[in-house]
Amino acid sequence: MIRILFAILISCSFSISYFAQTTKVGFFDKLASTKFISQGTELYNAGGTTDALMVFKQARVKNPNNWKAYYWLATTEFEVNSYDLALEDANKALELTKDKSNGELQLLLGKINHKLNLIESALTYFKSAKGTFGEKEAKDLDIPIFIAQCEFALNEKKNGVQNKRLSISDKLNTKYDEYSPILIDGGKQMFFTARTPETIGNNLNPDDQRFFEDIYHAVLNSSTGNWEIKAETMDGINTEGFDALNFVSRDGLYGLGTLNTSASKEKTTTSSEIFEINTDIPGTWGSPEIIKNSDINSSFFEGSATITDTVFNEDESYYQVMYFVSDRNGDKSLTDIFSVEKKNGVWQTPKMLPKEINSLGRETTPFITPDGKFLFFSSDALPGMGGYDIYYSENLGSSWGKPVNLGATFNTIDDDSHFQIYFDMKKAVMAGIQENDGVYNYDLFEINLEGLDFPFLK
Repeated sequence: MIRILFAILISCSFSISYFAQTTKVGFFDKLASTKFISQGTELYNAGGTTDALMVFKQARVKNPNNWKAYYWLATTEFEVNSYDLALEDANKALELTKDKSNGELQLLLGKINHKLNLIESALTYFKSAKGTFGEKEAKDLDIPIFIAQCEFALNEKKNGVQNKRLSISDKLNTKYDEYSPILIDGGKQMFFTARTPETIGNNLNPDDQRFFEDIYHAVLNSSTGNWEIKAETMDGINTEGFDALNFVSRDGLYGLGTLNTSASKEKTTTSSEIFEINTDIPGTWGSPEIIKNSDINSSFFEGSATITDTVFNEDESYYQVMYFVSDRNGDKSLTDIFSVEKKNGVWQTPKMLPKEINSLGRETTPFITPDGKFLFFSSDALPGMGGYDIYYSENLGSSWGKPVNLGATFNTIDDDSHFQIYFDMKKAVMAGIQENDGVYNYDLFEINLEGLDFPFLK
């Protein structure tokens, strides 16, 4: 009798498990699901990721047995940085599909696991995808690069390299994007850029459904140790467009930023343009002035400017060198870093940095040390751990040294950018991706440089 009851229980358990994973779906619901997937795919390919996400959810409701609904859900969730949900839906797609060697699904699972720092699993999926696609197609899909990134990260882990970044402030770091931290006044004041609901104009970027950028000023309260926002500092500076501050001189009297109002009602710029800003009192600013040089501010995207200290020559002439990012050669190499001299107060003609620095991918957020000796920047195509990694290159006078990845001490498997270093404070700041309420977004970080062994610290 006991054996019979046990057999019945096992049978019931199997039935419940089986029917929990499969649902009987009628013909018209299957048809509706297929149509939703087709509609969602069109929206996704047209750049409407958020709208596509909602449509794919409808496809899943209509037919919860359709693996493609889960695949496309995972794809869009990955694009909006909801990596945990993306992993759940991608695994469900793998469970439902009859083709377990589906290359596109393997590649997606590799990317998701990579973002979640599940490196061993990511490497397995990437290698499987490479075998499915073949060498040529895998190369076109950058799979060998993804494999190299996983191996780089695993090697750093094997060597015991520990990441040293710490959150600058849990009050400043929110579920929205905060980046481009800049310190002045011995680290007692900070400027940063953020995309929050408080952004002037409350405008949303249709491409990613995130708010436009504004510049923020924070002061460190010596009594509480907390950062406090000083909104009045940016009155008259932030617009209804994209506003970003990229550089401030060590004395806090000069800055460089980026302005783009082309997507707002103001439309004072036709694209992203670099501006200069001055003050006599650190922590306050005059009006931004767009650089009036069409070789610098072209019809393309320009931004992320940084500049050296002024160098005075024996003949009383003087110059500075500014570095900035542009996509003017985007048909060949996406975004690149350029340099331009400012001689005796007059801007010269920009020059693209050599191919050793500018890859075929994206280089961004450069920072030049005041003496012009070391250039720090982020790239998503040079050898690294994944996403954007931070690199440095030494100015050798007539050439630049080969870019060096800062490794897992600073970098993660996700995007790391906006690096700035302060030798006098023995500190560096940067931006990086962090999980907040299930969504992964940019936050502000600092790194204590004491005890670290890098050539630029000697």
